[in-house]
Amino acid sequence: MGESIHIERLKEYFSEGNTTTYLKDHIICDIHKKVKTFRWLIEGSVDYYIAVENPDNDLLVCTISEPYTTLGLNGFNQRKRYTYKAVIASPKAIFYEIPLKTLKDFIREDTQNLLLKSIGVKLYRQLRTALLKQTELLNPVRFQPFVEDREFYITPNSEQSEIVSLMRRSPFLDFFEEKYLKAMADIAERREYEPDEVLYVQDGSSNGLFILIHGEVAIKRVENNIEIRQRSIKNSGFIFGWSSLLEEKDICSAITTQKTSAYFIPQRDLIRLFVRDKAFETLFYEKLLWLMGNQMNAAFVRYVGLLGKHNLQAVYQLINNNKSRIKLASPLHQVPHLLANINTKPFAYSALTNILNNGTALERHLASLSLELLSEDKKELAFINGLRNIYEVVAERENVDSEKSRKACAEVTSKVFDKVPHVIEGWENLPDNPGNIFIYNHLVNDTYYTLNNNFQITLDSHFLSAMVLYRKYGEPGIRTVRIGKGQEYGHQNYYDRLGYINVYTKESEETTAEEKKASRSIFYSKASKYLENNYNLIISPEGTSYRTEESPGPFKLGSFKLAMNSFPEPYIVPVVMVNFDHRIGKSLYYCSIKKPFKLSDKVPSRKMGDLVDFVNEYQLQYKKDVKQAIDRAENLFMAPTKSEGQEPPEIWRNEIKRLKRRIAQLSSQENLIAFYGSSSIRLWVNMQRDLAPMNVVNLGFGGSSFAWCIHYFEEVFKDANPYKIVLYAGENDLSEGKTPQEVLADCKELVQLIYNKYPGIELALISLKPSVEREALIPLIMETNLLLSKYIISELNAQYINVFGQMITTENRPIPELYMSDGLHLNKSGYALWSNAIKKALLATDNLETEQ
Repeated sequence: MGESIHIERLKEYFSEGNTTTYLKDHIICDIHKKVKTFRWLIEGSVDYYIAVENPDNDLLVCTISEPYTTLGLNGFNQRKRYTYKAVIASPKAIFYEIPLKTLKDFIREDTQNLLLKSIGVKLYRQLRTALLKQTELLNPVRFQPFVEDREFYITPNSEQSEIVSLMRRSPFLDFFEEKYLKAMADIAERREYEPDEVLYVQDGSSNGLFILIHGEVAIKRVENNIEIRQRSIKNSGFIFGWSSLLEEKDICSAITTQKTSAYFIPQRDLIRLFVRDKAFETLFYEKLLWLMGNQMNAAFVRYVGLLGKHNLQAVYQLINNNKSRIKLASPLHQVPHLLANINTKPFAYSALTNILNNGTALERHLASLSLELLSEDKKELAFINGLRNIYEVVAERENVDSEKSRKACAEVTSKVFDKVPHVIEGWENLPDNPGNIFIYNHLVNDTYYTLNNNFQITLDSHFLSAMVLYRKYGEPGIRTVRIGKGQEYGHQNYYDRLGYINVYTKESEETTAEEKKASRSIFYSKASKYLENNYNLIISPEGTSYRTEESPGPFKLGSFKLAMNSFPEPYIVPVVMVNFDHRIGKSLYYCSIKKPFKLSDKVPSRKMGDLVDFVNEYQLQYKKDVKQAIDRAENLFMAPTKSEGQEPPEIWRNEIKRLKRRIAQLSSQENLIAFYGSSSIRLWVNMQRDLAPMNVVNLGFGGSSFAWCIHYFEEVFKDANPYKIVLYAGENDLSEGKTPQEVLADCKELVQLIYNKYPGIELALISLKPSVEREALIPLIMETNLLLSKYIISELNAQYINVFGQMITTENRPIPELYMSDGLHLNKSGYALWSNAIKKALLATDNLETEQ
């Protein structure tokens, strides 16, 4: 891409330029300063800093040392201001410098755009360095490698005006004149994706430009077992995959997180437009520099975000670093102030959303990035609103009895925690019947979750009550709660309405020994009565709360004495809670239900000394259980990898669900022909129309091989009753390195499964096609087709449908006109050929059977 830049070439282009040496710690550019000079780094290294409130504590976000990296691209922005500070990091650094205006004049005269593209390549590599800087602050994760799916539905394109209207929503594309947008709209193809599909893979090529219509795409990279999420794209009109236009490998992979639609503009078609209109090419690559500069700033502020909590600091810095570029009246200036208080945060999100729809190109970019950086904070705000809702459901409803209040509390609590990462293990240990004592290690609440009336919804006990007891027994249980202090009006008002048992703890208000003794008597009396009536009790033996790492504290005897003196004797059910003292998103809320026991099986007598010995010893065991739970929660939070070959790729989970729904929704299975196999089947979206009047169902799933067809056969065909199955697979098998003989063996295994389930069923197999993308495999494809045809025809007396011969030239070359821009999947012409060949073959078989 472009040309190789070196010092002699720069001097040739810009004879008036200067070679300048700077020494270590020299500030070569500073935030908000006007860009007047453009520089190429010849030798040395440069540190990039993001400004914070105290200039002495500016944050180092990246170090660049690649020769001919550029400084001064902020000069291509409207206000021409630096958004970062650059300081010489090496003992000295040498630059070649020219006035910014000189560069702009040269670019306008450079009809080949070679220098412009070269600058773009260097900036892209600089962006990669900035992104990888984040690995310093991220923990290693176990992950499944991303495998490019490249499977999607092609749907009829929208009207040109609709595509142009969508493009106008993009801060990048909105820059271009109408004629250029229309030209791109004419070559765009609409693609539909299921969740978890991999659009392109890091260190590969996207082969073109994507424009999001709706849905969400995660842009992420895995480096040394560390996952770096560059961004999550969910705003209509935003573009991604543009690195292919620099002929550079993609830094990241693109993976859908929900059903997604996007327009795709093939790289080769866009380059044809550039060839016809060099002015368009110049504008495009200039704007690409603007986009990469914004991506660079985004990488910097994400790094800052990783240093702080939920990226709030990153948003402050993002807006502050761009304040000289945005209008004085822009609502963006208000956002940091609104984010500073939890009660005004909703106004901040409302302002950002409004800017995203109505702001300038720069404002929309900053609003989009801010919302993305704040995604975790927004989830936490929703969590806090959920806690407020719990309080209101209990404390602010009049004339509701305690049992109804407890159930209402459990129901709303369940809705809150269902949206938070959590794991409950040990369900099998729960007693079948209620009337048990559940003991748990009580954890402190993070003060951030304190409500406006200074009340805290205790996360661990509410979770245990709603997510475990209520779901198992239909009743959330009775808790023991501390008697609040006089000023804690919210505390006492809340728990009184739930009918809980009040006890004195060290956090309660000072009182007399007589009152404490009376309170204990009331506790035993009420608790025994609840147990007799088959209510579960929830008690923390510690009597106070601790951090997860310090938990549990010393056990008091109360809950154990209650069990010892109750008849019938209840089970004690230990429940270990970890991380409920943490804010959401930082770790996994984890609950482990241990095996229940009866105290009489553990304590040899009813002597108090024996009980004390047991409780002290059991507290030590419980402490070990907490340590194991901490390790377990951490392992679960890091998403352990499934060993290769043990389980199928995650991207097919929704695919198989979709196929099962498709079978369930069939109006009739009479004379049903099921097409089963890989993407060439899956992407045949007009199959029913093309093969009418035959009753057909498309059961293809992307990227599959014969092996995966075998794996999913029983699940997919569980409720299907076809009279004929048509197979297409084998291409991906060869691409993955299997031999033709191995493909044949897998085919035989699948056929055996089919005949076992459907004795006497009719079977057909479509030959492998010769695709442009896999032209190098054509000799293997031909050999595989020969083996498969002999097996299908000679051994099975089944039907072999040969499409290969119609899709290849006399020189054994694939016909490009039959394929989409990726050279792998069929276009309309390709499926028209298939429709004709396959329909004719299937009808011929039916006619022959009728005659016989």
